Amino acid sequence: MKKFNKKGFTLIELLAVIIILAILMTLAITAMSGYIRDARKDTFITTAQQYANAARLSFVNGEYDETPGRGQCLVVQTDSIALESGSADSSFDSPFVAADSYIVIYNSSSSGQDEYKYYMQMVDKKRNGFGLIGENAVERENVIEKDVTTASGSNYQTPAENGTLTLEPKVDGKDAVTCSVIDIVTKS
Repeated sequence: MKKFNKKGFTLIELLAVIIILAILMTLAITAMSGYIRDARKDTFITTAQQYANAARLSFVNGEYDETPGRGQCLVVQTDSIALESGSADSSFDSPFVAADSYIVIYNSSSSGQDEYKYYMQMVDKKRNGFGLIGENAVERENVIEKDVTTASGSNYQTPAENGTLTLEPKVDGKDAVTCSVIDIVTKS
């Protein structure tokens, strides 16, 4: 009887290894795309917070002509704010839409000393973003990909001078929080 020298792999063994590797790669790519999407959303939120902080600093330093009275708000479009990073693009590789991306400075005092709260809405040209929401309430789940303007629950709004913005919708018997827009700060 003749002995066969088995110094290699059979075709079946090679195919099994290739199939296993393909399955593992598919799982890895799926997981990585989820991580990338979450990282883009987190970066989107961080950029929005940078805009809010820059608007707060400009407001505190008296760089805006108007100061909101009780129940009033000042809208600052993001194109009028210079960030230290210098980027005007979202983490989804698209520029922000000036008319739809803004910071709201709202005077929430009911009596006594003025108290200001900050709200923001960010939308890029691909319509990724989030509707008007309190600066500390933005979470990854609020960032909507592909069409924030029609998404349910996004509170997307376009501000108008002398118009009204709903800062917090009516929820569980709690009245809605609205403000009168006294001015819109745009790029000069």
